Amino acid sequence: MKLGYIYKLLFLIIILFSSCISTKKLIRNSTTEISEFDKNNLDGIYSNINKQAENNSLWFILTKTITQKFNQTSIENYNVKITLSNDKTLNIKLVKQDSILEEYNLPGKIKNQYFSVDKDLKLIPFYPIYYIRNEQKTIVGNDKDGNLVLVNGFESEGAILFLGNGNNGIYEYKFEKIKN
Repeated sequence: MKLGYIYKLLFLIIILFSSCISTKKLIRNSTTEISEFDKNNLDGIYSNINKQAENNSLWFILTKTITQKFNQTSIENYNVKITLSNDKTLNIKLVKQDSILEEYNLPGKIKNQYFSVDKDLKLIPFYPIYYIRNEQKTIVGNDKDGNLVLVNGFESEGAILFLGNGNNGIYEYKFEKIKN
């Protein structure tokens, strides 16, 4: 009976000491001044390539929690069409000229001038033996020029037989708006 309490207490301690990524934390780490949130301003076609970080395309960042497939070949010729379907769904389409190559709906909500995509959390909680927690959160908004500002945060931690390690980071990207 006491062993059960010890495991419950250990599990509770793990959850309490595991920090999570919040929308406010991502907003605090953003260096770009954001315009007032407007559905019509967010809707549009954006460049898929970020000039500061060419290896992280807009499509890859938005879909890396949904799909594991990714083809980097000639990705610079593609664009991403973003449409806010309603206050809880962001529709994204990978387009090349007039053809739609892929399409996904991202669940989330409007929060503090951003659309906050629901976080992706993977948890394997067998702590004394094996423990993994991977979390990712993304927020999307527009700067004063109408370009897309995307702030992406991740936390990853794990432990095997009480030996643990972790990694985290918050990155901000800007993508040029091509047309409404």
